Amino acid sequence: VTELLMDIQRKNKTTLLFISHDLSIVRYLSDRILVMYLGHVVEMGTTEQVFQPPYHPYTEALLAAAPIADTRVDKREVVLEGDIPSAMNPPSGCPFQTRCKWKPKVEGALCEREVPPIQILADGHQIKCHLDADTLNDMAPVFSIAAE
Repeated sequence: VTELLMDIQRKNKTTLLFISHDLSIVRYLSDRILVMYLGHVVEMGTTEQVFQPPYHPYTEALLAAAPIADTRVDKREVVLEGDIPSAMNPPSGCPFQTRCKWKPKVEGALCEREVPPIQILADGHQIKCHLDADTLNDMAPVFSIAAE
């Protein structure tokens, strides 16, 4: 099915909007990726940008959940904890704050009070998060190639 979609896209020189939680298939099909959580765009960039740190914490969890068949690839485990928010009654502040392991790194309970601004990183990569640039730059990749 994915090959058929790509053939249609190439033949018709058109854009496809593909919606999925499975970032392994999204990576295969997409040039640009937009990650949403509770109706908010939390990260946007090229496929390469979204698959490399810095990540929005939700993007990090989605990447860790993606199935990888290549045994040479090591994948870091990321487990989401905390309360799953209601889409009908979302939390105040950052929509991801009830599940975010990084929230303690943000001073003054800002995550609970304010929706984060969009930060523009390198080459138009965008992330909607209160984390400072140093914390974002210290994030570790979810995937790495195992030493042989």
